[in-house]
Amino acid sequence: MAFGVGTAVFTGHGVAAAEPASGGSESNTSSQGADDSGGSSGTTSERKRSDRDSAASDASDADAEADTADDADADDADADAADEPDLAEEPEADSTETGDSDLDAQHEPVSSGSGSGKRSRDNSETATQNVAETTATEQAEAWLSSPKATAGRAPAETTPVAQPTLTTTAVPPTTGDSTESTSQPTAPVNAVFQIVNGVLNPFAEDGPSVPPTGTPLEWAMAAAARRDQLVASGPISVSPTFEFTNGVIYGDVGATDSRDRPLIYTLIDDPDQGGKVTLNTDGTFSFLPDLSVVDSRGIEQFTVMVSQKTALVALLEQVPILGDFVEPIVLGLQQVPILGAILQPFIGYRVFAPIDVNVGALVPEGAPVAFTTMVTSFDGVQISTNFFPASGLGAGETATTVLNGPGLGSAGNIDPTSETIVFDLVPGLVPLRDAGYNVVTWDPRGEFASGGVLQLDNPFFEGRDVQAIIDWVATRPETELDAPGDPTMGMVGGSYGGGIQLVSAGIDDRIEAIVPVIAWNSLIEALYPTAAFKSGWGTLLGLDLLEAGARINSQIYPALILGDLLGFLTESQQAILASSGPTVLVSSITAPTLLIQGTADGLFTLAQSVTNALLLDEAGTPVSMIWACGGHGICLDPENPLQTPLLIDSTMAWLDKYVNGDELVPTGPRFEWFDQNGDYHSSDLLPTDPAFYGEPLVTTGSGGFLPLIPLLGGSGPQTQSPTPLLLSPAVASEAWLALDVEIPGPETTTEIVGAPVLSFSYSGLGTSRHIYAQLVNETTGLVLGNLVTPVPVTLDGRTHTVTVDLEQIAYTMSPGDTLTLQVVGSATPYENFTQWGFINVGDIEIALPTVAGATVEELAGAAEDLVAA
Repeated sequence: MAFGVGTAVFTGHGVAAAEPASGGSESNTSSQGADDSGGSSGTTSERKRSDRDSAASDASDADAEADTADDADADDADADAADEPDLAEEPEADSTETGDSDLDAQHEPVSSGSGSGKRSRDNSETATQNVAETTATEQAEAWLSSPKATAGRAPAETTPVAQPTLTTTAVPPTTGDSTESTSQPTAPVNAVFQIVNGVLNPFAEDGPSVPPTGTPLEWAMAAAARRDQLVASGPISVSPTFEFTNGVIYGDVGATDSRDRPLIYTLIDDPDQGGKVTLNTDGTFSFLPDLSVVDSRGIEQFTVMVSQKTALVALLEQVPILGDFVEPIVLGLQQVPILGAILQPFIGYRVFAPIDVNVGALVPEGAPVAFTTMVTSFDGVQISTNFFPASGLGAGETATTVLNGPGLGSAGNIDPTSETIVFDLVPGLVPLRDAGYNVVTWDPRGEFASGGVLQLDNPFFEGRDVQAIIDWVATRPETELDAPGDPTMGMVGGSYGGGIQLVSAGIDDRIEAIVPVIAWNSLIEALYPTAAFKSGWGTLLGLDLLEAGARINSQIYPALILGDLLGFLTESQQAILASSGPTVLVSSITAPTLLIQGTADGLFTLAQSVTNALLLDEAGTPVSMIWACGGHGICLDPENPLQTPLLIDSTMAWLDKYVNGDELVPTGPRFEWFDQNGDYHSSDLLPTDPAFYGEPLVTTGSGGFLPLIPLLGGSGPQTQSPTPLLLSPAVASEAWLALDVEIPGPETTTEIVGAPVLSFSYSGLGTSRHIYAQLVNETTGLVLGNLVTPVPVTLDGRTHTVTVDLEQIAYTMSPGDTLTLQVVGSATPYENFTQWGFINVGDIEIALPTVAGATVEELAGAAEDLVAA
């Protein structure tokens, strides 16, 4: 009531009453936009209607016929009361204003019940006399203990009804309360009141000329009614619609704005029974009910804020840099109680719309439907799991299943309209379901709706979570089985969702096939190669986990911070990384594996896929590999428009052959890649096979003196458009302080694929433990693959020699082309501010790997049609 008292002082008079929440669920307060005649039934939002204040009840008889429509009105002040923390924490004395209560669920939905009749004057003769005779405290106690208030707090049964149209409407000004004192205040009080009332006059309309006298309780009640009057004239109306199509519940908020301004849709309250909703920018949505609601054929509710975008806000969004922050700030202000209502003329009107999804009415009995549920893992942790039936799957029918794990910091995919995910490298729900697969997605351990602590795809935790999901899938009536407890299934996914495939297939042979995309073999080699910490990517991973609110192993954040600050990890921190991911488990995989990796991936480089391919090939497991422009980072080279279709078609063909058992489906060459021009190449040999390679192109250089100073003239950050600002330190760029060795083009066009080999001698002094090397395309000025390689050095004044493999590349070199080897003293992807000194480098030799007998092909017409050039 604290907000209400303050509002009463500044905005005028009125009355208010306390309304308890309905039993059985958490509740918040709300405001109502029109009179309730006693005993009216609840609206679709299924909340118990509050009784009206005494002034509004005087007009209730005349307005009885309009009660039902008015009850559906979405007064913007409804959500304000729900937002007030002091009111939300006192469910037995919730504030109720004169306005609509349909939006009580701005933050916590409540159930409907019958109305409890009129307030103040209609309570009883005795109650009125007691209010007049007692002190302010006694009056409040009398009201809260009155039969009427007690009855209002009693639980009520919920009854589903049709979803009404929700409209913001103006409320007539509240007339004087019968309990107001007729004595006149002193002149100074009148003067102060007139000044305040004048300041607020644009909002106060025709408020009284003198302030009401009486108890603080009366003032608080007046505030609630007055606030309704301030915010009830919005132009937005809402009329939700629903449909059940192809196994999924879809809907539309159905909002319209009488002023034709753009509308923004924000999910305020998640579904109240554990369901999930995907809300689109145009107000359409898809909805996954909780399995318990599907089984009970019940109703589930969520709340959407529909708000205008004013011309002022649109103008501010055009301000460089700062414009990106305007919409989030405005949306936040619109949700602030009282303030959001007062600012509506400037930042846009808004309405909080409760959306009731009647699953029983929408889904035919026995029809397969997309839903979400919790699967209990080996240690009791609940894993939030989502199920989508195959397109066209009928009641009693079964289908094969594909599990799709998300990337780090992402929830399981619940968008049934998704064509591709993970940088357009992984098929979304549409192609998988249309191909006849049931699809299961999930929130990884420690993230989003799942419980537990994130362990970075540890086989003893996340790996066993997947095993629990497979066990659960085998119990579903929609699942095709190889044997009891053994579903016919495969897996897809990228990044974190790629790593979990290698982990799961390494410990569970029920998986028929996997397609890990931009995955890894060893986190130590990926994040800490040759004891050089990838500070650029370490920072981004930490921010990603923070933004997602992940609950992670307590040693992960300290490891990222230590690596960023000092460039090294402790032994225990290295052990955490070494125990996470597939590593040697890859040798145990029997499921045929299609590896897809990004040529511009700075986190999990091409070398990670080569290691996995080697282990699989040595184990006799069918394996193929595709390298495409993309991954963790940004593709700055031209991208073939048929690259994504090829990847999706290749993934689906792999699943069809090895999961569905269609041996006639072609799966393409063993190794395919796209070069820096976007041209497609293929080979029947993997780059792990020595026969894949031809004679290397060897170039030498003299070297020279190189100062080692953090940030000064080295590689990175990449500033070329469209590199995002936050990503730029993790991306290599051409350096201006470097030892350069020019590499001339060959006599004939040559495919350079694999890891260039660099060797040199050196001596120096300093604290630096690494220098760095990269290859630059002189035509474009881009570093090949945006990748720079750390080279370990020992600066003790003595002469040493070193030979290292640079990061793997996929490059086509023609006569007249020129590459430049750059040896640099610092690189922002590995930035270490403790490394200083100088080095003398000599006898440089760089050997570029070439391909023997590669096929250069064009992708004509469709991605699956390969025509020799």
